[in-house]
Amino acid sequence: MVQAACSRTDSLIPSDVSGDLRGALMEEVDDSVVVFRFEDGWRIAELLTKFDYQREGGLMGNCVGMYYDGPHTIYSLRNSLNEPRANILLVGREVTEVAGRYNTAPKPKYIKRVKRFLADRGYTVAPTAFLITELRSRNGRRTQNETRRYGAG
Repeated sequence: MVQAACSRTDSLIPSDVSGDLRGALMEEVDDSVVVFRFEDGWRIAELLTKFDYQREGGLMGNCVGMYYDGPHTIYSLRNSLNEPRANILLVGREVTEVAGRYNTAPKPKYIKRVKRFLADRGYTVAPTAFLITELRSRNGRRTQNETRRYGAG
């Protein structure tokens, strides 16, 4: 199921275009809107169009593209070159997941930036939002420390 969703990530680009050219075409168009700027040129962009979602999924190696039709909002942490470094998934005003490239845990330096943005916006953050990729990799099993900290569920 996940693979099927991922295969839609770059479906707007003809199938005979591959490799570096496919990546370059995906980078050409960006309809996302910058909603927060850091002093050093980093930014948070909100994904708006279906192509934004698909492009982001292609660049991040994840399935963000499948969330376009849902009740989700996706923000992208971008460096000063506008390259995505982390995705922030919200349902309503609650952050449910923060993930790095290939759905890995974001680097601590990225988490610091994401937390600054979330605090500025006043979003609620689910207790597992920054742990979700780690929890998935263990098939939902938490460590003893996580269970003490966040509960069994």
